[in-house]
Amino acid sequence: MRRHFPCVLALLAATLLPLSAAAMTFAEQSFVCPIDGQTFSTRVMSSGTSFGSYFDTQRFGPIASPAPLPMCPGNGFIVIDENRSYSEAELVKLRAFVASDDYRGWVANDTPYYRLAKQMAWSGESPDRVAGVLLQATWEAGSKRYPRYAAEALEAMQQRAAREAGTDQAYHTRMLIGELQRRLGRFDQAQATFDALRGDRAFPGKQDEDTAVYMRKVLDAQLQLIRSRSVAHARLDEDGTIVDF
Repeated sequence: MRRHFPCVLALLAATLLPLSAAAMTFAEQSFVCPIDGQTFSTRVMSSGTSFGSYFDTQRFGPIASPAPLPMCPGNGFIVIDENRSYSEAELVKLRAFVASDDYRGWVANDTPYYRLAKQMAWSGESPDRVAGVLLQATWEAGSKRYPRYAAEALEAMQQRAAREAGTDQAYHTRMLIGELQRRLGRFDQAQATFDALRGDRAFPGKQDEDTAVYMRKVLDAQLQLIRSRSVAHARLDEDGTIVDF
């Protein structure tokens, strides 16, 4: 099913949703930067094809994962809701944030999704949403930034798992915790995470049958990767074999 993203808020979750369009397409869209009032145009993803996901939920196929974000050309501020209006008091605080040394450092040295996570945290967004954006930042991190981004995402996911304790969603978050631990080379921690999941008689919770089967296969694959001390970006192929990079 082709999904369209009429506003930028949808981009935050787009790479986590199943897509089956014929190809990836982009559309030119205009935005107004709330910081300086400048109108700018940029390409946003309007549809894409996902063939599946890696264990960290990054999608693969003709799809941008994560989706590109609209950034103000003059200051790098990311416009996540083009329909939002700000009061003068809010703009004063926002402009001070954008002018801060921390923010300028993120613009100079970090990726769009990492900056977005910091922007969202500053503005008081849900910690669970910030955790998801930090995870997406790891997908664009590259080898040098990955350890720092993944460590922050791991801490955020651990906090999210604590809030989700006793729910079926917690199983998904705990799987991501184990993935990030393995990717960071924290093999003993990852082993403990996946052993605890395997020993949990309720795992994987109330999922649909296909999801439950997939989660069990991923758990087994993760334990295999841990035994081989692999920090690879990995997924399952259609035949159930591990594909890693």
